[in-house]
Amino acid sequence: MTKIIIPQLDANLVDVTITRWRKQVGDPVAAGEIVADLTTDKAAYELEAPTGGVLLAVVAAEKSIVLAGSVIGFIGAPGEAVVLPEGEASPKPEGAEGGQGGGATQPSRGAPPRVRATPRARRLAQERGLDLTKIQAETGVEIIDETVLAPYLQ
Repeated sequence: MTKIIIPQLDANLVDVTITRWRKQVGDPVAAGEIVADLTTDKAAYELEAPTGGVLLAVVAAEKSIVLAGSVIGFIGAPGEAVVLPEGEASPKPEGAEGGQGGGATQPSRGAPPRVRATPRARRLAQERGLDLTKIQAETGVEIIDETVLAPYLQ
């Protein structure tokens, strides 16, 4: 069994959104074939399968925001059992219902939710003592930038 891992696409990359899965659990996959579309705050990427086989499990649904280096799925032989180690699953989707979670476990309790924000917005929020989680909940925006923060900076 082979893990499908979000690569470190850029030196400053922290999190990635799984925009779309191109394969369903049980579908055959060839090495190098595109299995998912990924989006960062700066670009869109296609994720290739690291090996051939069958898509055994998806542990991060579409619209999930995951950290670089996260395991999002598994490829293996048909009928091979998938055992998810504790902590191996990715965060639940933000603002998405249902999806193809495939039984993903939830993130550890007490861990703050990851907010997508531009570096400048993060710096401004830190300097002013603003909580990006609350701002995102109030505004409903996916990615916080300095224009979203403007009303909170006065």
